[in-house]
Amino acid sequence: MSSARHSERSVDRFFQFSLLGLVASGFFALAGSRYLDRPTLALTFFALAVRGLMIAGRLRMTIPPRVVSILALAYVGFYPLDFYVLSRDFFTATLHGVCFLAAVKILTAETNRDYLYTASVAFLELIGAALLSFQATFFAWLALYILFAIAAFTSAEIRRGVERGGQVIHPPKARLGWRLAVVTVAATFGILVITGGLFLLVPRTARAAALLFPNAPRLTGYSNVVDLGGFGEISRDTRPVMHILSYSRALPRGLKWRGTALSHFDGRRWSEPPLAVTDVPTSHGTAEVAGRLQRSRRDGRRLLYRVDVNSSDTGTIFIAGTPEYINFSAPRLIRTPEDSWRVLPVTGEELRYEVSAHWGAALPVSLSPAEKIRYLRLPAMDGRIWSQSREWTNPGAPPGENAFSIQQHLRGEFTYSLESSAKPVADPLANFLFVTKRGYCEYFASAMAVMLRMQGIPSRVATGFQSGYYNEVSGQTVIRASDAHAWVEAWLEGEGWVTFDPTPSAAPHSAGITARLNMYLDAADSMWQQWVMAYDLGHQAALAAKFEGTLRTISQARLQPGGPWRSGVWDSIRSIFTGPIAAWVLAGIVLVGLAAMAGPRLWREIRSRLKLRAIATRGASPHDAGILYQLMLEALARRGFEKPAFATPREFAETLPAGELDPVRRFTSLYYSLRFGGDAGAVTEMSEILRELRR
Repeated sequence: MSSARHSERSVDRFFQFSLLGLVASGFFALAGSRYLDRPTLALTFFALAVRGLMIAGRLRMTIPPRVVSILALAYVGFYPLDFYVLSRDFFTATLHGVCFLAAVKILTAETNRDYLYTASVAFLELIGAALLSFQATFFAWLALYILFAIAAFTSAEIRRGVERGGQVIHPPKARLGWRLAVVTVAATFGILVITGGLFLLVPRTARAAALLFPNAPRLTGYSNVVDLGGFGEISRDTRPVMHILSYSRALPRGLKWRGTALSHFDGRRWSEPPLAVTDVPTSHGTAEVAGRLQRSRRDGRRLLYRVDVNSSDTGTIFIAGTPEYINFSAPRLIRTPEDSWRVLPVTGEELRYEVSAHWGAALPVSLSPAEKIRYLRLPAMDGRIWSQSREWTNPGAPPGENAFSIQQHLRGEFTYSLESSAKPVADPLANFLFVTKRGYCEYFASAMAVMLRMQGIPSRVATGFQSGYYNEVSGQTVIRASDAHAWVEAWLEGEGWVTFDPTPSAAPHSAGITARLNMYLDAADSMWQQWVMAYDLGHQAALAAKFEGTLRTISQARLQPGGPWRSGVWDSIRSIFTGPIAAWVLAGIVLVGLAAMAGPRLWREIRSRLKLRAIATRGASPHDAGILYQLMLEALARRGFEKPAFATPREFAETLPAGELDPVRRFTSLYYSLRFGGDAGAVTEMSEILRELRR
C-alpha cells in the first residue's frame, strides 16, 4: 500500500508540474510576441514561480476563495479602465485579462474543475501567441506546449483512475514519473514529425493575423509623419525588421537605407505635403527607374541586392544607393515628390523586392522655384535658433561649407541619447538646442534642416535605416528596428541633393558570444519567416524542385546512366513530390496516422468479439471462464485498475470502489459458477457485463 501511495503522489506531482509547464509555455509564447507590458509580464511570471515552489514543497500557502472573488470583481472594474485609458485597444486589454486569469488560476487551482479551467486559459495564451508571433521562437514554445499537454493529459487520466480505484494499482517496476516522461517525449516527437511532413506537403498562406486583426501594429513601415521624440521607442526595439542579401559583392559599411523624405515642418513634427505621386511604368514586375544618363555612368560601382521587409505598413521601399532597376511583385510602383518609392496596394505583409543601384555620388538635379520655396518654408521659430544658425555659419562661405559647419557643431557639442523627459514641452527643438543638449536622431536632423533653411539652403529630413550587421551564418545583412535613423538632405547648387548626418555615432554593437548566438537565432528566424510564415505554392514548388535536383544528382553520381529500370525508379520517386500522386501520398500519411492512433484499440475490440462469438458457437466450458475473465481484466486495465498477482478474483473485486464497478462483483460470481460449477448459462450474462464494461 505504501508503494501505491508513493505512485499516487508521483503521478500527482507529475501532473501538477505538467499543468504548470502548460501554462508557462503558453505564457512565454505570448510574451515572445512583445505585446505584453512589463507589469503583466512580472505578475504572471511571479505567479508561475510561486506555483512551482508550492508544487516542489518549498512554499505552503492558500489563497482564500473570498480573496479570489474580490480580485475577480476588482479586475472586472479594471478592464474598462484598461480598455479606454491604458491600453486603448480591445485585443491588448483582452491579453491582459487572459494573463490575469492565468496568474489567479495557477495559484488557486485545487480541483479537477480548476485544472480544466487552467488548461483552457493556457490554450487561449497559445492561440493569442499564434496570431501575434512572427519569430521562430514560437515553434520552440509550441513544441513545449505539446509536450506538456501530452504529459498533463496522460497523468490526468492516471489520476482519475487512481481516484476511482481508491485502493490498489499494481506498482510499476520503475519510477512512474520517468515512464510518463519517456512516453510524453516520444509522443511529442511523433506529432512534430507527422505535422512537419504534412506542413511541407500542404501549401497555405499565413494571413490569419492580418485577416483577424487588420489594425494590429506592425514591426516596421514608417508613416508619413515623424514627431520629435518618436524614434526613441523604436530605437529600443532590437527585433530584426529587414534582411538584405547581396547578389554581387559585400555591401559597403555604413549604408543608409533610405525610405522617404519629409519636407513640411510645423515646429513639432515633419510630414509629407499632399502632392501628387507618379506611377512608374513596369514590365513583368520590373521597373526602370533611372534615366539614360544615370544608366550610362561608369563612376562608382553597382549594387545588386534583395530586401525582405517584415510586415510593411506603407509599402515603402528602402533603398541604398541610387536605384536603376527595381524588381517587385506588387501591381503598382509609385514615386513620391520626395524621391521615395512605394508599392501598392499595401497588404501589411512581408515585402520582398530586388534592386540594381549605383553606389557613388548622385547626379546634380535642378529645383523649380516652387520646390525651392517648399524646401525653405519654416513656421514661427524661437529667435535663439536664428542666432545660433548665424553663429555657426559664415555668410560669405559656400553653402556646402556652412552645411558642414552646422553638422560638425551638432556632432561635437551635443549628445545622442535615448533618454527623454516624459513631460511635453512647448518647443521641443529649442528645448533640445538650449536646455537638454541631448536627444534622438530626429532632433539632430531637425535642428540641422531648420538651420539650413534659415541660411537659404533647401533641405529636408530623410528617414530609413542605417548600418545593421552582417550575419555570417545566414549570409545576409540584418537591419533591426533599433537601426531606424533620420538624417538630412541639403540641395546644393551644381551638386544636387547631398546627404549630411549630424547625429553623433552611437556605441558599436558587441561582437562576443552573445552576438554570435544572436546570429544563429536570426538565421533561424529568417528561415522561419521564409519557409513557415510565407510558405505557399511558390515555396512548395521551390522545395520540390530542390528535392528533385538532389535526387537527380544522387542518381547521376551513384547509378549507371541509361538503365531503364533505374531511371524509372527515380522518376517514380520524383513524381511522388511533384506530380498528381502527391495527394495520394498525403492521404496515405493521414491513414497511417489514424491507424497508429486507433489500430491497437480496434484490434483489441475485434479479438474480443471473435472470442465471444467462438464461445457462443461451440458452447461454453469451464476453460472459457478464464478467457472471459482475462477480457474483463483488460477492460479494467484500460480504466486504470490492474489486478495484483497475489490477489484472488474475489479479493480484487472487493477492493474496487462501489458504484459503476459493481458489475465486476457480479461477473466474478458468475466466473466462479462457470469455472468450478460448470454453469454454462452464466456465459450470456458475463458477455453482457463485459460489453457494458467496454462501453
